[in-house]
Amino acid sequence: MITVKMSDEAKKTLEKLQAKITLKTGEKISQQQLLDEIIRLSERNEEQLIKQITSPPLGEEEINRLLRIPMDWGVETVEEEIDTALYREEMPPEE
Repeated sequence: MITVKMSDEAKKTLEKLQAKITLKTGEKISQQQLLDEIIRLSERNEEQLIKQITSPPLGEEEINRLLRIPMDWGVETVEEEIDTALYREEMPPEE
């Protein structure tokens, strides 16, 4: 067995993912099994992984610039439709 060092944030994320899988499947998976699967998945998606690692994150200025660009998608939307799309359920009418 090999010991792998990771950040506290990565460790917490791994633990959350482990817990979610356990809840969804009803079967406990070890962190070693989970990391093995993550590595296999990364190998199958190598190009996406490389792109993710090599793409610099957007800075706050770039994010704000993108948010200021108006986009007209040519679709009329209603507030209730947005709620349904976001929450996957009908929102109760406001009184």
